[in-house]
Amino acid sequence: MFRKIVSNLPFSPALIGQLSFYAKRLKKEEATRRLGIIFIILALIVQSLAIFQPAESANASNPSDMVSGGLGTGESRSFSNYLAPYDANTKYLRDVMNYVGITRDEITSTQFTSFKVGNRLSWGFAPTFSYEQGERQYSIPNSEGQIVTTAYSRPLNLRMSEDTDVWGWVGHSSKIGWFAIMQSCGNLVTDITPPPPPPPKCVVNNELLASDENCKPCPGNSTLWIDSPACIPNIIKSKSATNTTQASKNASTVVAKASDQISYTITVENNGLKSNQLKLEEHLADVLEYSTIIDNGGGTLDKDTNILSWPDITLEPNSKQTRTFIVRLMDAIPATAKGKSNDTSYDCVMTNTFGNSIDVNVDCPTPKVIETVTAELPKTGATENMLFMGIVFSIAIYFYARTRQVKKEVRLIRKNANTGTI
Repeated sequence: MFRKIVSNLPFSPALIGQLSFYAKRLKKEEATRRLGIIFIILALIVQSLAIFQPAESANASNPSDMVSGGLGTGESRSFSNYLAPYDANTKYLRDVMNYVGITRDEITSTQFTSFKVGNRLSWGFAPTFSYEQGERQYSIPNSEGQIVTTAYSRPLNLRMSEDTDVWGWVGHSSKIGWFAIMQSCGNLVTDITPPPPPPPKCVVNNELLASDENCKPCPGNSTLWIDSPACIPNIIKSKSATNTTQASKNASTVVAKASDQISYTITVENNGLKSNQLKLEEHLADVLEYSTIIDNGGGTLDKDTNILSWPDITLEPNSKQTRTFIVRLMDAIPATAKGKSNDTSYDCVMTNTFGNSIDVNVDCPTPKVIETVTAELPKTGATENMLFMGIVFSIAIYFYARTRQVKKEVRLIRKNANTGTI
């Protein structure tokens, strides 16, 4: 059209109007085509981004995946992406493989290839299908028999057709036969499900199951059973006392005087292998004959029994605890005589035993000293006493008779002298 107008323009000047109309039309077409080119360029840019930087899948890692993100594709594909979480037991992956019966050597012997879906089973960590569809649940224990996670197996053909090729690492297990590890998710694929393993035995007592509530190690030796004859506590009790009034000397080496303060410390130590619950008690009847408690050290004194006690404690192996209390001797030491049924009562010694005995000598008044001395005289029986009294009586009779005889002789001599006989 443009060529026709231009060729006829010299012969028909009236065609100049049509030429102007055609020029305006070309201008509009130019703008439209320019806009089209811009849209084409933008489309090419978007297409390039889609080709060279493809978008990542929104579900690149599924909760059911045994290896998050899979084992990689292209240059990033590496079986170490599986061995690393296996060795670290990430998501209890190693425990699952041990449960199925696949060893690490069998895993490292796998080869990268493809396999048909067929009727094989896929394993994962999340339930996907129903029991009627063939999904089964397994409680996975660790090496100590404790349940640590749950795994599920289901027919792989529920997700894809049986003739689909799946890429992964294929190997053989002596216990379960053919198996594969899927490249996309690290999930295990098997032909069969493993027979349930025997319940694990207790590590410290193989006569018990690991799930038995009595399967516990000895606290002080994890290789022994908690009820083993060798797993016992060994409680050692000891006691010390210092006279804080007399320069904190050992109270058993100095004589305690009136108003002196004695600090007692009791110690319980467990050198055994098992914890033990203890009742802490101090029998202070003998001590309180000459003193009173001024600091009970957190304990409670029973005034009827004179027993100072503390709340029960549980003493763990290789641990110890101490309690300290203080008594003050009376301002006036009593001169009470010794007890008849208990000769250690009011004997001027404060005796106290907690593991070992502590004897604190007391500076008693004079009457008590005499009592102590007389108590040390020889003790004789009835026969010896009668014999001794008989001898004393015989001696007295002898001297009495001798005196009477001498008196009579003197009288006779005087009589004879008066009569001139002498």
